[in-house]
Amino acid sequence: MRPIVLVLGLAATVASAQQPAESSQDPLPPPPLTSSPSSPDEPEWATPPDFAPASDTPEVARPAVPSSDTPELARPAAAPAIPDAQPRRVESLAPPTRSRPVKRRDDLRYSRLSAASGGPTLVLSEAVGGMVLGAMLGASYDDPGGRSDNAYAGAMLGTLTLGTASTLYQYFVPVKRNESLLAAGAATLGFTAGVSAANGWDLNSRQRALLALTTSQVGVASVLLLTAGGEDVSGGDTGLVGVTTLYAFLTTGLVEYIGARQTGDDFRFTPLLIAPAAGMLVGGLLALPLDLSPSSLRDATVFPIGMGAVALLIGSRLDVSDVTVAKTVLGTMAGTFAITVLLNALSPEGPTQLDARADSGFQPVPVPVVVPAGRRNDGVAAGAGMFMRF
Repeated sequence: MRPIVLVLGLAATVASAQQPAESSQDPLPPPPLTSSPSSPDEPEWATPPDFAPASDTPEVARPAVPSSDTPELARPAAAPAIPDAQPRRVESLAPPTRSRPVKRRDDLRYSRLSAASGGPTLVLSEAVGGMVLGAMLGASYDDPGGRSDNAYAGAMLGTLTLGTASTLYQYFVPVKRNESLLAAGAATLGFTAGVSAANGWDLNSRQRALLALTTSQVGVASVLLLTAGGEDVSGGDTGLVGVTTLYAFLTTGLVEYIGARQTGDDFRFTPLLIAPAAGMLVGGLLALPLDLSPSSLRDATVFPIGMGAVALLIGSRLDVSDVTVAKTVLGTMAGTFAITVLLNALSPEGPTQLDARADSGFQPVPVPVVVPAGRRNDGVAAGAGMFMRF
């Protein structure tokens, strides 16, 4: 009997000990979002701005406001009012890194040894020109019929001098691609013009070398000074200089040939070799006010020269004097050039049917065809043809 009483007493003790623990585990009601005090002595509960419900959010059932009869243990503590709730900025614990300034593409160097893309072309042209001009100048100090030691020394010194000067220049001053091509062309044309002028004036070898050196370097310096400190020379301006140089050479050659055949004198090469330098100078002056597109320059070059070549081919196959053929070629080139320039000036800027047809992938173009004919190709056959582009 006694053990039974002890077991019942132990069970009652355990039950009485678990009852307050279970009551303490009951969750308290959540604090209301907004409430108005039921009495003047009761504090007002404020809602933080970050958790305030939106105006278009449907209202949710809120718990009843506790009354004054509620025990103090069941009433939640009043939430303090938050005047300005700002989101906290989370500071990174990583050490600060130094931000390197990002350089633009225009501020970057082309390579470690060149400031722009045209520098190597300038150095190569100047080194080759220095070798030739130095050899000419050194050979003028050699004895006639002797060894050419001075020519070798002059070639090496000329290459070293002009190559070093051009290398230093293109290292500090950016030389663009078209600018370097124009400088190389000016050096070549200045060299030929100086040699031709020296031959026409009957100068000796030393004076010829000095004049050629002067004219070639004046051409290079003129191009570099006129194009320095800006963007690269446009393709239209470069093409214009090339077109005027080519036309000056062809026109002067035809005129000199016609004059020599009519007067019976020898053909003079001095004006022919000086004309390209003059044409390059004229093209540089025309590039200042004009801004032509590469397509217009292509049309103004291909069509006149092509028609002149056709006239030359037909005239050479027929029994016609050389003077007449030369005059015909010159007149054909001049007339085709004038027509091409006029059509390019009057052409509309919008798209045409030919452009739409070219986009389709097939473009037939009627062209004149001139081919040699006969058993021994001693005749000429001319007719219409079709040029098809896919």
